[in-house]
Formats: sequence, structure tokens, C-alpha cells
Amino acid sequence: MKSLSMTLLLCIVQLAAFSQNKYHLLVITGGHGFEKVPFYNMMDSLGNFTYDQLEQPKANELIASSEVGRYDALVFYDMNDSITPAQKQAYLHLLQKGKAMVFLHHSLVSYQNWDDFLRIIGGKYYEKATMVNGSPVKSSYQHDVIIPVKVENPAHPVTKGLTDFEIYDEVYGNFLTQPTIGPLLSTTHPGSSKYIAWTNPYGRSEVLFIQLGHGPEAFGNSNYRKLLRQGIEWSIKRHR
Repeated sequence: MKSLSMTLLLCIVQLAAFSQNKYHLLVITGGHGFEKVPFYNMMDSLGNFTYDQLEQPKANELIASSEVGRYDALVFYDMNDSITPAQKQAYLHLLQKGKAMVFLHHSLVSYQNWDDFLRIIGGKYYEKATMVNGSPVKSSYQHDVIIPVKVENPAHPVTKGLTDFEIYDEVYGNFLTQPTIGPLLSTTHPGSSKYIAWTNPYGRSEVLFIQLGHGPEAFGNSNYRKLLRQGIEWSIKRHR
């Protein structure tokens, strides 16, 4: 009986320690509509995370303040174009220090006129036709398609345990990526650029970008949830 009591006490202590060790995220939205209930149901399902929600432009104000230190990772699901010089410097300062940042889906479209953002996130969606290396580039999108997803790096902690899968989601086409990226996922969908998830180094940080994640079908996809959970956990542990 004494042994059973000690075992029970140890379990309680371990559970208490686990609850105290939950990672705390700032989930940043704004600038693009999305279905909030299924999105936050997905976030609630991920496990060892608590999070605060903040829309732009308030999120950038917080990022430029000392309050940002409360968060283990910043998870961007925004599509924002408004940013002050001081806020730009705050992003760069955090990345130079080694802050965990995860960018999802339409965050690739943010900050069309901030050149450093391309180098931070590792790619760019061009909303307007733009001359790049002497050629015009304009990106595209296509809703509600079945996307074949190939795991490019199954040994990486973000993709560990995942095999090739399909997802009903949105593709982005003709966006450009930097030569610095480390590809994690790719697709052969004709409406999409090749790589749809990657890591990218900037300062002392290694940013994670996942292009998937438009709507409820993606939010409920078990492979996407696993990818997101492992991606956030990897990013936090990588930057501690």
C-alpha cells in the first residue's frame, strides 16, 4: 500500500511538472480572413502549448516591446503590410538573438515592400507583377484542390514520422524561394511552386515556413496537425 501511495504521489508530481512546462505561444493573425473556430480548435488539439491570440497591427506593437519575452515562439498566421522602422528593427533584433518564429500559409504574402522579410522567411509571394532578375514575376493561388505532398526530409524533427500524403487545401504558384532554404515538403501540383515547407536561417534563428493551412479541411487533417505540432516544438527547442 505504501509503495502504491508513493507511485501515485510521483505521478502527481510528474503531471504537475508537465503542466508547468507547457510552451507559451503568441499566435498572430490579421489582414486575411479565416475560419476562426476550426483554426483555434486545431491549435487547442496540438497538446503541450498554451497561447495568446493577437491581431495586427497590435501584434507588431507587442513584438517591439519587452512583452515579447513572455513567449517561447511566435506563430504567424497573418497577412500584414503595415510595419514601422522600429518594428522592423525589433524583428531583426529578435532573430539575431535566436527567437523561435513559425510562419504559416498567407504570411508569405506579408510585407511586400520590405526586402529583409524575403530573407527572413526564405521566399516571397508577389501580389503584383514585379521584375526579378530581369523577368516579370507574379504569383497565383488556387483554392480547394487536392495537393499531393512529398516529404523531402523525413529525418528532420519537423517531418519525423510523416510519409507522403494528400491534403485538400490551397496552392500558391510562381512564388520564389531563396537558395538558403532547407526543403521539408514539396508538391507536384501544377498550380503550385515546388517547395511548400522549409527552414531558413536568419541571424541566430532558423525560421520555419509551412505554406499549407487555408481552411477547415486542412486544419482537421491529421498530417497537418502533426506537422504543425512537431514544427512548433522543434522551433522552440532549437532556439533554447
